[in-house]
Formats: sequence, structure tokens, C-alpha cells
Amino acid sequence: MIHDVPRDQWLYNDRGMKKWMGYFLSDHTQDMANKQQEEVPTHRLPEQDSKTIDQILQTSWKNSRQISLQINDDSYLNVYNINGIIIGANDDLVYLQSNKLMTIKVSDIRHAEIKERSNLI
Repeated sequence: MIHDVPRDQWLYNDRGMKKWMGYFLSDHTQDMANKQQEEVPTHRLPEQDSKTIDQILQTSWKNSRQISLQINDDSYLNVYNINGIIIGANDDLVYLQSNKLMTIKVSDIRHAEIKERSNLI
């Protein structure tokens, strides 16, 4: 339902511009909150050998199971976790689908584990 008020009864002079600021602000705020959640410091899990990591990646790919990967950053001083499902691989790269598609070098993976299925109501 559109409530169209005659122009002579307007409380202020509307210049006819679209007001998008609220949209961009809320979108930006949500994006910043998501990034802040991703960058939460995490404790270092024990480093796994490449054979164990490969088996977990294959299990995720074959069975469409969600996994959690702990990645070393470039300096190998910090680590962070990524959750998602492996959707493909090519040489030393794996493609992980989470809220966005990510390409990860297998050699950068420190620890991998299959996440337990959550009970959906």
C-alpha cells in the first residue's frame, strides 16, 4: 500500500533523492561483524602430517561433510580457522565453499578435522 501525501502537505522539501545510506551502513556493519568473527584469535592445534590432512580433505569432498581447517598465515606466527566443504582440488590447491569460495594451498593447512553434524530442527 502506498501512502501518497500531496506535496503542499509535506513537512519538509524533499529533493527527490533516493536515500540509500541506511542500506549501505547496515550492509557494511554486517560485513565488518562477519570479518571480526573470522579474525578471532584461536589456539594452535597440533600440526598434522600431510597424509592425515589429505584423508580428511578427501572425506569432506567425497561425502560433502563440513570441515574445519587451521591455516598458517604468511609469517607462520598466527593461525586462523576456516569452516566449509571441499568442492574440488587441483595440484596443491583445494577449493573450499563457506560463505564464499576460497582457494587454499594444501601446504598452508596446519590442522584439519571433520565437523560433527549439527542437529537441525
